[in-house]
Amino acid sequence: MRKMLACIQSEYDYPVDTEFTINVSEDGEYTIDLLQCRPLQVVRGKDSVDIPKDVPHENILLNSRGASMGLSREESLDYIVYVDPIGYYNMPYKDKITVAQMLGRINWHFRNAKKHMMLMVPGRIGTSSQELGVPTMFSDISGFDVICEMEETKAGYNPELSYGSHIFQDLVEAEILYTAVFHNSKTLGFFPEKLSRFENISSEFDESGALAEIVKVYKVSNCTLYHDINKEELLITL
Repeated sequence: MRKMLACIQSEYDYPVDTEFTINVSEDGEYTIDLLQCRPLQVVRGKDSVDIPKDVPHENILLNSRGASMGLSREESLDYIVYVDPIGYYNMPYKDKITVAQMLGRINWHFRNAKKHMMLMVPGRIGTSSQELGVPTMFSDISGFDVICEMEETKAGYNPELSYGSHIFQDLVEAEILYTAVFHNSKTLGFFPEKLSRFENISSEFDESGALAEIVKVYKVSNCTLYHDINKEELLITL
C-alpha cells in the first residue's frame, strides 16, 4: 500500500486518498485492485496544544483519546447544539427529517456571525438511513467548528464516519474537527447533562415547539475546546 500510494502521489504530484479491493485466494495469495483515487486536501495547523491537567470534574463536558480527527486547536465555543439520542430515536420515522432541517436553519443563521459552534448528534451524521442518525446534507452543518457523533446503545446508534465519503472530504477541506463519543475506553468522561446550566435558545429556530425536547441550542460561556493531534486527546471544559 505504501508503494502504491507513493507511485500515485508521484504521478499526481499531490497526496491522494484511494478506494481499493483485496481479493484473497484459498491459499492466501492476494491481489489489490485500485478502484479510484482523489487528490487529498492537506492542511497544516498547530503541531500541538497544551491540554490542561487536573481540571475539576464539574468543569468537564467531554474528555477522550483516539476518537477525533482534525488539526490541533484551542478554541472558545459560543454555542453547542445537542440532539438528544433517545428523543430522536422515539420520533416517528417520517418526522426525523425535521431535525436535519432545524440544524440547517441554525447553521445558516450563524453562518456569517463569526460564532464558534459544536454539533452533537446520535449515530452517523449525513446518513441517508434515518434510523442510523440525522440525515443532514453538508450544507446543514458547514458552519460548525466541531461535529460530534454520539454512541447510544439503548437506541442502537453507533458513530461511523466513512473516510471515503464526500462528507469526510468536506470536513477536511472546511477544517471541521470530527470527534465521537463511544461507550468504551476512548471516552474518559462525558457529561452532557452539564449543558443544562446554560440558556437554551432552541425556540428561536423551532416556532412550533415540536422539537423542544429533542434539539437543544445552548448559548455557552467559558467553554473551551482543546485538541492535540499528537497525543490524540480532546478536552472540552465548561
